[in-house]
Amino acid sequence: MRYSALGFVFLQVRELSWLQWHPFSVSSSPLDGGFHMSVLIKVLGHWTEKLRDSILSGTNRDFNISASVEGPYGHESPYYL
Repeated sequence: MRYSALGFVFLQVRELSWLQWHPFSVSSSPLDGGFHMSVLIKVLGHWTEKLRDSILSGTNRDFNISASVEGPYGHESPYYL
């Protein structure tokens, strides 16, 4: 998957809602490796509160969330400092 560190993705978490998709910023670099992507999630509303509570209430052994990802979207040009 090709993405930019300045891009964003839409996430849908089935345990919370089958219909709602929410945008989140990509916080990882594509240079970190091709098999993972990190996103920033800030608790601002009911949906993200439920997501936080689901994550914090789960233990390492039985924690399982199914998420669908659409994207990534955003800048295709390299980021120059």
